[in-house]
Amino acid sequence: MTRGRWAARARHVLWRALSPLVGGVRIGGRVPEAPMVLVANHTSHADTAALLAALPPDRLPVLAAAQDYWFSVPWRRAVVTALVGALPVSRTGPGAYEALLEAAAPVIAAGGTVVIYPEGTRGQPDTPVATFRSGAQRLAADLGVPLVPVGISGTGRVLPKHGRLRPEGVRLRFGEPLPPERCRAVDPEVVRAEVQALRDDGSAVPWPDSRLFTWLDRRSDRELVAAGFLWGVAEAVSWPIIAEMFLVLVGAPQHRRLGRVATSVAAGSVVGVLAHALAARAGWRFPAPLTTPRMHAAARDQLAASPYGVREQAFNGIPVKVYARAAGEGGTDLVRFGLATAVVRPARILGVGVLIGLGARWAAPLMRRRTTEHVVLASVVLAEGLHRVIRRWR
Repeated sequence: MTRGRWAARARHVLWRALSPLVGGVRIGGRVPEAPMVLVANHTSHADTAALLAALPPDRLPVLAAAQDYWFSVPWRRAVVTALVGALPVSRTGPGAYEALLEAAAPVIAAGGTVVIYPEGTRGQPDTPVATFRSGAQRLAADLGVPLVPVGISGTGRVLPKHGRLRPEGVRLRFGEPLPPERCRAVDPEVVRAEVQALRDDGSAVPWPDSRLFTWLDRRSDRELVAAGFLWGVAEAVSWPIIAEMFLVLVGAPQHRRLGRVATSVAAGSVVGVLAHALAARAGWRFPAPLTTPRMHAAARDQLAASPYGVREQAFNGIPVKVYARAAGEGGTDLVRFGLATAVVRPARILGVGVLIGLGARWAAPLMRRRTTEHVVLASVVLAEGLHRVIRRWR
């Protein structure tokens, strides 16, 4: 494999790996075989990343990049050369097309793809595609390769001009190639209209919500609040999974209902702790999985020093059910213990809810489509966290 093919493969792997950061890339239509000249609309720097993630590496894609912007500053030149494999192209001036032809010819001769944005600059999302220049069509005709239109949608929301990255997801739709012998005869407006039609027809590249998200979305507020309350109670009595995990698994995908869910979990936790303490005082002992003798000893010592010792639980990793049992069995003043619990548990759970809400709101478009993956990843992280906590308290 030549150096150019290795570089193309490395770029493809890189941008495919990073594509979840933009919410993923969805492809519609058939990707033609190279060599070819590919033309697309341009609203964001994310356009190129999406194309490089979508195009198979054997198409050897190379971007025609504006020389006055990308190659005028050393760090930009280094970035665009390494990560995109760009060709420096003058947007205006005498000899601009001849320079493009000279730079593109070796790429096409090697069986590659030259990517051109005929608008010449980034436009605004959700507005008509700007006027196309004719250079890409001339290039395809002169080099004897087809011109392939591509419509890109979503990148203007993923990474808007002077904006922040959001994982909205990107759609690319490939159109039918225009034979080289027709490229000169076709008006650039026809090509522009084709690209805009490909961009605007999102129904042609469907992107459904995940089944798990759809199931959660159909649950009523009452169902989610009840489930959160019961989770909070169960975790305070015996359930080994922390109360905040309900916010991660259910509240994050349903971020608009996260406040109600977090409140219900906090309320359930307080009720569960007090019920557990009263039951322990009456001689009931519930199973306490994933706890250690050192945890129980530490909780007893902290509550013996003060009934407000439960506040240590917010940061030390000991499950709250351990404190509930220790308070009941150790003769702790349950009134003051209950008051402390009613402050400490909601403060921690609602605080975590705020942090989750900030992230979930940003990641909402991605979460809709990747709820199952989110649950799996969160479960793996939780398992590792529990392992570390238990090892610490052995």
